[in-house]
Amino acid sequence: MFGAFSKNTIFSGLFFFFVLFSLFITRPFRSAIAADIGTQNLPIYLILIVLVMVAANLIYSYTVSKVQENRIVTYVYSFLLINMFIFLFCYQLYPDSFTLRASFYVWYNIFNFFVVAVFWARTINCFDKEEGKRNYGIISAFGTFGGWLAGILVTNLLYDQGEEVSIGLSALSLGCAMYLSSKLSPKKVSNKANIGILMEQIFEQFKQIRLNRNIQYLVSYGFFWTCLSTALYFFNLEIINAYTDDTSRKVQIFSFADNIVLPLTLLFQASSVLILTNKRLGLSFVLGLYGIFFAISFTLMSLHFIQLLLPASGIILFYIISLFQRPYEYGLNKPAREVAYTTLSKTEKYKSTVIIDTLINRSGDASGGILFNMIISFGIVLYAAPLLMLPLAGILVFIGNRIANRVEIVKK
Repeated sequence: MFGAFSKNTIFSGLFFFFVLFSLFITRPFRSAIAADIGTQNLPIYLILIVLVMVAANLIYSYTVSKVQENRIVTYVYSFLLINMFIFLFCYQLYPDSFTLRASFYVWYNIFNFFVVAVFWARTINCFDKEEGKRNYGIISAFGTFGGWLAGILVTNLLYDQGEEVSIGLSALSLGCAMYLSSKLSPKKVSNKANIGILMEQIFEQFKQIRLNRNIQYLVSYGFFWTCLSTALYFFNLEIINAYTDDTSRKVQIFSFADNIVLPLTLLFQASSVLILTNKRLGLSFVLGLYGIFFAISFTLMSLHFIQLLLPASGIILFYIISLFQRPYEYGLNKPAREVAYTTLSKTEKYKSTVIIDTLINRSGDASGGILFNMIISFGIVLYAAPLLMLPLAGILVFIGNRIANRVEIVKK
């Protein structure tokens, strides 16, 4: 029993190491493209991402209904690898094309969420709720090392090489992740055969949301935290674009943020076991505190734009907020959400959790971007705009507490 448990923890960790390496080796380039696009036009791309994500989720739902569980990662990751090779080919033909770079931005945002969501869907089937509390922080730490190594490579070697070199390394890493996924041993749990007509299989994700109140709360939480996160990201882009117009410099800024954020994430992940298993803290503390963090961050943004906080050094504020938001997200909040997912059925883990981590989160992204531009277009001054996000932060605190209360009453 202990040997099987140890095997799943180690291989899940290595699996996640290569997943996040694959993501973070290209992430700074994605962020630099977003900065070049600008906050005024970016919501158009986010809406396009949502539309593509709808189609991708319908295809994914049908695929999951038809293939064996141990082949889901292979199917999804193989498709993503083919996409990477297509981008590499196109970059050889059109190395300076903005349309190609913008297309890569759209694709990366879909790739980003699917590759991680499928990883967690595979992993949470290998642990129960209590095992998840003890191990998800450790598994996440493996991923942090992968992302940190990728950030170092970009900052010191790849920042001025263009997207194609990083895409090649990303493809190699994703291939390693796909291999390691085959080494996991999921728990054997009862699961009704998923037999139905084509449309029922395709839309089963939405049916699960309609029938399960726990999933409804998780959907709401996913929407609101990504909405808040993207709105905060847009304010950060305003700061970075005011700091520099050079794309290579923007890549360096984003990759440097990864380098300082990811080691700090390890501290959060190291403490996740103590916090998630603590009766006085636990899921309620972790999920609810995220809303409080966003409230503080938006308040700091407002103080900056009103020239009361770091008026000449906005880039420092960007780093300060990143030092708290992303370590908290990767080190505590994400493992806590995955613990909540362990209480779902096996089919729900592969379908509902993925639609939350892809379509719902992308919809939150688009909504956050649209909300940012609506606030600005209505003539709200920049220093007052962040304060309008505070009610949404309060809603996130409420939903987080409701999720925690419902999860804790679920029997092992």
